[in-house]
This record gives sequence, C-alpha cells and structure tokens, in this order.
Amino acid sequence: MDKTTKSAILIFCLLGLIYLITAKGFIEISDTHFSILTAESIIEKGSLAIDEHTGGYCFESRDGKYYSKYGIGLAVIFIPFILASKLIAHISAAPKEFIVNFLVSFYNIFFGAGAAAIFFRMLYKKFYVPLKTAVIMAFVLGLATMQWRYSIWTFSEVTQGFFLILSVYLTLKNTKNSLLAAGTSYAFLILIGTINLIYAPPFLVYIWLINKENIKRAAAHGLIFLSFILGAICFSLSLNYIRFHDIFEFGYGAEAGMFYLSGIKTNIPKLLYYLDKGIFIYNPILILSVIGYIKIFKDYRREAVFFVSIILSNLIAISMWHMWYGGWCWGPRLLVPTIFLWLFPLYIFISKKCLARYFAVILIFISIAIQILSVLSGNLEYHLICNGNNKEGLRKGMPANIIGSAILLKHKLLKNDNLYKLSEFGIDSDTLIDTSASECYRGLDFWYYYLGRVKKQDSFL
Repeated sequence: MDKTTKSAILIFCLLGLIYLITAKGFIEISDTHFSILTAESIIEKGSLAIDEHTGGYCFESRDGKYYSKYGIGLAVIFIPFILASKLIAHISAAPKEFIVNFLVSFYNIFFGAGAAAIFFRMLYKKFYVPLKTAVIMAFVLGLATMQWRYSIWTFSEVTQGFFLILSVYLTLKNTKNSLLAAGTSYAFLILIGTINLIYAPPFLVYIWLINKENIKRAAAHGLIFLSFILGAICFSLSLNYIRFHDIFEFGYGAEAGMFYLSGIKTNIPKLLYYLDKGIFIYNPILILSVIGYIKIFKDYRREAVFFVSIILSNLIAISMWHMWYGGWCWGPRLLVPTIFLWLFPLYIFISKKCLARYFAVILIFISIAIQILSVLSGNLEYHLICNGNNKEGLRKGMPANIIGSAILLKHKLLKNDNLYKLSEFGIDSDTLIDTSASECYRGLDFWYYYLGRVKKQDSFL
C-alpha cells in the first residue's frame, strides 16, 4: 500500500471518528423521514408508494397513492441501514423505528469523511500539492467548513458533495475508465436530486477543452461520460411516469417552477456575506481561499474554469429558487455540495511561508470555532425558540442564527436547562420559551447523551 492510500485511509478514519463522537443519533429533519419510508416500502412492498404523507413532503399521484418528493438515490442508500435495523430489532427488544432512525442518523459520516479523503487525493495526485499540505487541506475541509456540521446531520448535501467531488476527481484523470466511473458517480448524484443536472455543462466543456486537439477522442470521452448520465435521466423520467403519469413531474409540483431571475440580484449577496446565511460568515477560511483562484487561473486555466463554473452554477441556481435559504438549517446549506471547490485554492497559501500563510492559520482556527459552535449547540433548538418568539410578532428582532446559537450554547453551559428568556436574545419581552419537551434538546446534542436520556424513559434499552 503506497503512502497516498495510507494517508487517505488515515484521513477517512480520523475524520470519521470525530464525526462519530459528535453525531446526534436521531433524525432531526422531516426530509430524511420520507426517504426512509420510501426505502422501507421498497424492501417490504416492492413499491415506491408510502402510506404516510404530510404537506409538501409528498406528492399525490392520479391513482391516489402518495410518493416522497425526494430523489430515489437517498432511499437506495438507506436500504442497507434499514435491513441492519430489522435484524437488530429482531434479536433485541428495541423498536425497529428507533433503530432505523438511530442508524440512519450516522449515514453522512461515511460520505463526509470520504469526500475529504478524495479531496486529499485530488490535490496530491492531480495538482502535485505536497503531501503534508494536502493532508492539512483535507482536515480543513472536514473540520473548518460546514462539511463537519452536515456530516453529522441527515440533510443530503454532504452525500451530494461526495458524489460531486468523486465525479470531478475521476474526470480530471481523463481516461476512458475514469470517465466511465465519473459518469456513474454523476448519474447517482442525479438520482439523489435532479437539480444536479446543472453541473453537466461544466463537465462536458472541460472534457472538450482537455481533449480538443483530438476531435474524435473529445467526442468519445464526452459520450463515455454521458452514457450513465443519460441512463439515469431516462430512469428518472420512467419513475416519474410510473408514479405520476407524467415524465416531467418529479414530485415537487408547482414548487419546481419557483425559480426567479430576480433572486440572482437579491439573494446572491445574502448567500455570500449576510450574517444569517453568508457562506463567508459560516466559513471564514473561504474569504482567503477564493482569492487564490487568481493564481489558479494562471497555473491551471482549464481546471479553474471548470471549478468556478460549477461553483457559479450552484450559486446562481440556488439564488433563483424560492427557498434559497434552505429552511431550518445552519448557514447556506444548499451551497455545501460545492464547498470543496470554494476551498480548493487555499493550498497556495498553506504551502508557502508568507504573511498570507499566518492569516490562513488564523482564519482556519476561527472557522473551526464556528463549526464547533454549531456542533455543540445544534441549531434547530434556536429555530424553535424563534418560532416561539414569533407568537409575539417579534421574530424579526431575533439575532442571526450564528449569534443566537452562541447565546443558546452559553445558556446551556452556564444554566444547564431549557428555559430561555427572550431578553437573553436582545428582545424586550419577559416571555419564557421552554424547549424541554423534546428530549433532543436536553443538554449537549450527542448520541451517547441521547441514548442515556432515552434509557431513562424506555425499558427497551
């Protein structure tokens, strides 16, 4: 085993361990729940239809059946976890639903740690970054960006990021076999979310640029990459027809058309630097790294165009969507799949002894502190407090998520209860918000504490 492989395995294991220690152990979001229901229906009924349906999470077909609006890819990933849960439930007294939710809550760990390992290999193998610097970069991605928070959360953005970085890395190799594998990875990315088709043009343009001296090879490589992608598109359209009797209905209904050009002007600034959702606010290290693209354009022009095109495709598409903010989440979660590309040029400043290197170190530690804040406090509890505050019509007066979470964590550490006065958050009100009804919010948000709380309440543990 060569040192590159050993280093990649070490990165995967160490980050995986950190993610495991800080994981939650329960399903925090409804999106995941409906993908679990789809996976269970596939296993138990051989069907995609689910019995439970709620609001905008499901779509009713003409035959009266309900289907999750989320891509089939995530349900496929959940199948092994559900099979393992059925086995554990069979040999223990624990309810299957509890075991399913517990095991699935860890699924992103594999993809988050795996993405960092691939990032290391991409830097070291394709851009000849020194081994030590490439290792540092992998840990910066894993611990100093939102990658950490979303690797221990059940939103699918980290998983999408894994398949995206794998597709990018394999495309950079530019061999027939690697492009076939890249297309396969990208096809699965599409099965997780059809919106990921927006990255296809940058891939195809890059394949053309690096093979343009040989027209036949450029065409052949492009077709190889497209083969599995076209298969995934046809498969998705077929599923749409089977479920909804309309090949262009993906389960989002009218929401699929809620993209507005005006959002480019109004929402991109919010996604970049606004206190509540700015990517530079929640990942300060990216302020320096994106500056590095100036040099990347000089040294690796085609790759720079490739990477920046993917970043802009993601940023523009998300800014146009009516839910650009991503709902109840930490920072701009819909930008997480491309965060490794935002970070990529940072190696320029880390590998050289210069003033920018010390600035990078400072920003890395600040970024890690911000991620630790999110990991320790979660952030759904703060959203719950905001909702409680909304009853008084004062929600707009609440501080931004990053500030509110810091106040919440301070309260947890000093008072160790779940009774929050709105005055703690700068609101002129005596209202007291009690979040203790949810066992998830009692104390720090880690799976071993969660199991301890459940054990006290239920006899099956």
